[in-house]
Amino acid sequence: MAAGKGWTFALRGSESAVMRGQAPSSATYTATVHRTTAPAALRQTGTVTTSKGERKPEVVYVVGGTGYVKEGGGAWTKGPLTDARIADDVEDPLAEPDAFAAYAKSAKASRTGAGGQDVRLRVDASGWALSAARGRPALERAVREVEPTLAQLRRAGVTATDDRITLGSFSETWDLDGAHGYRVTSHRYAFSFLVPFQGGDITVSQEVRADSRGPFTGSVTLPPGAR
Repeated sequence: MAAGKGWTFALRGSESAVMRGQAPSSATYTATVHRTTAPAALRQTGTVTTSKGERKPEVVYVVGGTGYVKEGGGAWTKGPLTDARIADDVEDPLAEPDAFAAYAKSAKASRTGAGGQDVRLRVDASGWALSAARGRPALERAVREVEPTLAQLRRAGVTATDDRITLGSFSETWDLDGAHGYRVTSHRYAFSFLVPFQGGDITVSQEVRADSRGPFTGSVTLPPGAR
């Protein structure tokens, strides 16, 4: 995919925190991602919709290795991609295969599509305590993504320690187009963590899917207000 000038992806995701007998707290996200390869840059424009019906636009840029995030009518937030506040908002489908190389031996590969020319790579996991999951490369992103929700729960009185929080399920899947150099056509990941609270569990879940929509021939440049 690096041979192309750029690519467009349709992105959608959801996250929720659910406790039995109570109304869930949830949100969905839809966005369009334009990702160029030379230079490497990203523009992500989308909308977050909460379970209360509130809608908030979000714009994300990655230029020169720095992330820029603007939510609603707020000011731009700027920072390195190592900053979790920035990284949690960036969905870069072309960065994922590089991360995948760190744990490719754990993946199951299968042939799909007409004549079996396409490839699907999938990693599954469950049962890990959060304290142990922190040291697993395949679970690094799931751990990072769940941290903000856990911080909110702890501020609300949830006292479960990391060794009692359990990974209920985790899956990550890449679909690769064998007819076009095994380029990424789809990337999906989903996870759930079980957080003990008052004799039951709060289930924290997230799911994100990015589907390729073909080449992007434009350019990605920062708007004046983000600099």
